[in-house]
Amino acid sequence: MNDDTDAALLRRMRELLDREEIRTVLYDYCRAVDRGDAALMKSCYHPDATDDHGFFVGSGWAFADYVLPILAQLERSIHSLTNPHIVIDGDRACVETQWSVIHRLRRVGRLTDMWHQGRYLDEFERRDGQWKIRRRVTVHDAERWIDTADLQRLVPDTHPQKVHQGRRGRSDPVYRLGRLDSLARAEFRLDELWKPLRQALLLPMWLVQFLGNLVQRRAGGAAPGGRA
Repeated sequence: MNDDTDAALLRRMRELLDREEIRTVLYDYCRAVDRGDAALMKSCYHPDATDDHGFFVGSGWAFADYVLPILAQLERSIHSLTNPHIVIDGDRACVETQWSVIHRLRRVGRLTDMWHQGRYLDEFERRDGQWKIRRRVTVHDAERWIDTADLQRLVPDTHPQKVHQGRRGRSDPVYRLGRLDSLARAEFRLDELWKPLRQALLLPMWLVQFLGNLVQRRAGGAAPGGRA
């Protein structure tokens, strides 16, 4: 290879690394808001970054302090990202990312999934070798509200084979990702997986939810860490 080819290859490698670092920040943001991790969420923003979510306009760090207690009032939230379109110009990058968010709301013994979709329009900046959000504007594209039920509540939290449940805070299984052997259980298989689910779905959603709450109360309530 000649010098020009080497230089072009290095530039291309640098761009690929920059893109991956930006995507990592986007993914860290989603983990932070769903797990209620304020420190991780703030690490996605520069200290002077701004965030316009419509219902909040201000600094990124202040948004973390504002929104995490609000999200903790919900049963759960799930943030997913797709199609990040990244244009890098030196130490700045313009990024459009599609998001899909489910907020599960409990109301009068019922559960409603508020499913929102839109895009994050981000200006990223690299400072001291680190890419972080400098400015974020949220765009809303669609939403739908779906009445639902949490069938997992029909299984007591004390059941030895209950699937691991997502939680806010450090009790979520992801914080044991580096030591998954601590989650190891005996071999097991449920031979008729769909039969109990089909039976449960024959009932009205409100009754499924009522029975689930009854099961949890008799089992001693939710496991440590809560289900917010």
